Amino acid sequence: MTDTTKPVAAAPATADVPPKRDGFMASCRELDMLAGRINPTPSTAVIGSMAVVTLVASFVLNEHVLSAIDHRAVFIIGSYVVFSSYFVIYYFLDKYSSSFRSVATDKRFYTISNLIKTGMLAAITPFSIQGLIKIIVADNWETIKIRNLGCLYAIPDFVSLLVVRRMQWTTIFHHICVCLFNYANVNNDYANVNACRLIVVYAIFSVFAYSVNMLLASRFLGFARQVSRYLSGVALVIYVSCCAINWSWQVYYWIFLWNRTPWDWTLIAYASAIVPIVYDDLYLNRWLLFNFNRLSKPPTAAEIAAEKED
Repeated sequence: MTDTTKPVAAAPATADVPPKRDGFMASCRELDMLAGRINPTPSTAVIGSMAVVTLVASFVLNEHVLSAIDHRAVFIIGSYVVFSSYFVIYYFLDKYSSSFRSVATDKRFYTISNLIKTGMLAAITPFSIQGLIKIIVADNWETIKIRNLGCLYAIPDFVSLLVVRRMQWTTIFHHICVCLFNYANVNNDYANVNACRLIVVYAIFSVFAYSVNMLLASRFLGFARQVSRYLSGVALVIYVSCCAINWSWQVYYWIFLWNRTPWDWTLIAYASAIVPIVYDDLYLNRWLLFNFNRLSKPPTAAEIAAEKED
């Protein structure tokens, strides 16, 4: 469930490249071409800083945020912090990386968006795993913690709508759905058996997508091709596994709810709204497989030419 943008200029078509109509794949091919043009030191410094911030954020979240009663305050304050982070990171890279300044503005914010989302999702992953185990094994739904985790999950998507330009319509729709789902989340009591429980589990599995965001951002660090291939393979295995388990549980629990309350409009609305999100996940899985296969082959003439230019 990561941000996708419309490419500025796609790489020339080759035998191992899907048709040009695949905008997301074309966009990611273009990012690969840009990867060598970003100075690795400033970007690595940002990644290192994000790792430290993530560790600190996990501690702060556990001690102060996840137990907060005012969920709207969590969302508003968190959105302000994330929004401000865009410009702090932008300032740092713009000042210390001349190659970053040479990239189109929308691509700069796209990269920063993936870095921030990686940090945010990584910070809440331990609590998401803990919550998922309680839900699946013990049928224990902790309303306050779930509401706050939902707010934290929605913040990067909400801010991305405000900052990142030229996103594909599927991504825009996905972000809007996340925001709407979070509105339902903060107003729901999870002691009640309803469609909001489906939303929570889907969101928890989506948290693990931070490995994919990290993959997208890591290409600006100048990693070796084999390292990128390894990261792509790991992201593919994690994402495919999460989607398979998640979708299986979604179907099972949706049928369970339907049998309890047939023709419940919330179940019909959820099923309708989730279709584009599932499509987005399928599209991303397809690209991860394509990218892994591409990196397993010798570099194309276009990629070699790009490396020589750098």
